[in-house]
Amino acid sequence: MSSPTKKKTRHAFGATAPPFLDYLKDILRRYPDGGQILKELIQNADDAGASEVVFLYDERCYDSQSLMTDELAKYQGPALYVFNNAEFTAEDWQGIQTTGRSVKRKDPNKVGRFGIGFNSVYHITDVPSIFSSKYLGFLDPQEKLFGERIGGFKLSLEDKEDSETLCNLHDQFQPFRDVVNEVSGQRWMDIIQEEQHFKGTLFRFPLRRETSDISDNIYDSAKVVQLFESFIADADISLLFLRNVSSVALKHIDIKGSVTTWLTVTSSSPTCDLKTRKESNVKDSTFFKTIISTSKEKEQTVTKWLVATCCMKEGIVPELDSLAKKLSFRPQVDLAFRCGQDRHGWMEGRLSCFLPLPNNDSNRTGLPVHVNACFGLTDNRRHIKWQEEDQKYDEAAMWNELLVKEVLPHTYIMMLQDATNLAKTTTLPVSSLYSIWPDLSQTKHQDKWHAIAKDVLHRLFKKNTAVFSLAKDERQFVCPSDALFPSDDTKASETMTAVTKTLIAGGEKLVTFPDHVSTAIQLAFPKPDTLQWVTPALARDVLRRGVVSILSSNDKRLLLQYIMSDENYQDLRGLQMLPVSDGTFKTFTNEDKDIALIDNEDFPRVLLPGCRDLFLLDDLNPTSIHQLKKLAATSYYEKGHFRKA
Repeated sequence: MSSPTKKKTRHAFGATAPPFLDYLKDILRRYPDGGQILKELIQNADDAGASEVVFLYDERCYDSQSLMTDELAKYQGPALYVFNNAEFTAEDWQGIQTTGRSVKRKDPNKVGRFGIGFNSVYHITDVPSIFSSKYLGFLDPQEKLFGERIGGFKLSLEDKEDSETLCNLHDQFQPFRDVVNEVSGQRWMDIIQEEQHFKGTLFRFPLRRETSDISDNIYDSAKVVQLFESFIADADISLLFLRNVSSVALKHIDIKGSVTTWLTVTSSSPTCDLKTRKESNVKDSTFFKTIISTSKEKEQTVTKWLVATCCMKEGIVPELDSLAKKLSFRPQVDLAFRCGQDRHGWMEGRLSCFLPLPNNDSNRTGLPVHVNACFGLTDNRRHIKWQEEDQKYDEAAMWNELLVKEVLPHTYIMMLQDATNLAKTTTLPVSSLYSIWPDLSQTKHQDKWHAIAKDVLHRLFKKNTAVFSLAKDERQFVCPSDALFPSDDTKASETMTAVTKTLIAGGEKLVTFPDHVSTAIQLAFPKPDTLQWVTPALARDVLRRGVVSILSSNDKRLLLQYIMSDENYQDLRGLQMLPVSDGTFKTFTNEDKDIALIDNEDFPRVLLPGCRDLFLLDDLNPTSIHQLKKLAATSYYEKGHFRKA
């Protein structure tokens, strides 16, 4: 060796890659065991364009007389299978071998771009196998099964020798032979001998029954049941935001070979796509989606969802454009609202990254809609990154902040506007429409989402579009500047009914909505003092338009209490609203013919039997009597409209 070469060797320095097993174990430490594993496999299927996914747990143990190697015997026991009806491409076969270096990383249309999702299956198994298109492959990260430093083995259906192996090693491939037909409807021998091609992808994950160099996580039936139950808990929302997968089934085969379907969940194709806006900043659509879940007890649950999707066009938010290119993310936000829910069955929205993120506090928004986007996630894929102090300049965190501040409000407002259009017909109940509105009382404990909810409402109100339902006809809507808003002091049911009837008869555009919308107006409307609100003065003005004659006696008595509530007694002049004992109503004037008497404890009405019909109605509301006594003590009606008996 030359002197310069010796010198270079002696001073060699540099980082080295960890052994593959160490790298894999690190992934498993960071990446959680549990239901998220199934979601990762669904995401991979969705990326591949599959429409169907089947999870099947097979408890059977198979013989081990004819195997490729004796070491494979311990993997002939119970296994979890995952089938989807898309086929592996050459790129997929390459990508599944490159742990942590996903071939999807630069494709913004792919979900599982992070390269660690599939490797979460090593929580379950040591030797995953894949049967797809024209290959059947085994992965062996421990390099113990097929020879020294050999991490797997792949058989080709088109190779004559491999085909004979697949036919002759009966025990080795019996698990595939039994399951292929169950999940795909294809026969094993037809695939191997005639077609030499499998239409779909079938993963087999034999359960780890003893500790290994990969993990000491022993998997048994109870843990598989936990996986299934974790998915079942989110089954009704798991297909909401996927682009291709529309059916997921969970199946079980017991040791006797009896098959039970635990759950089937399907989603319909989008219907009623609304494209009525001419927004220049976004590409958007709103549609309905139906999710049907059927359990092993044959119980069926059907939920209908209104889904809105909005993608920001390039050039509107330059910082968003820059990060989209750098991260290979898509600047799109989707929202889903479950139709038919009322305020008593209020649904707290969750965050999704194509599939629901874990149901914990950090992934609950307090909004009545589920929020989906291509979010930047933490390493364990359980949380969204935000610009906290320790990751203020993290690009994925910056991306998430921009998505929820710039794109989400566009999507939300679009959903509200489209829902309003749907409510003008019988397509969507008006009650459901108002349930879509953010409820600020539900977000007040989460500063980020509270601010976003207020921003959505602020932007909606600034548009001054017709979003408020008329009390006269709930299918008609008016904009804030044209609306007459109910005030808090008119919310008592009987009184409000009478006030509403009066204002409608007078031609007022009175609107009606639940309390959380009233709160939204008070807290988020840009200039609330410009709005027209129901007041006693307005009610008195409307009564002067000749409305009094069409009101019932009971309505008049209820209205009397309301129109006196501001104690502007002088403004009552001319209103025939004063009920007396003969069933008629006197007018508030100074004329003798409109004199009314008020009795008291010292001078009860029985002392003046000849004036009985001049006394106030004896069952008049105590509040109204109190107000009238105060009025009688004033000098507004100089000739003594009211007189004490």
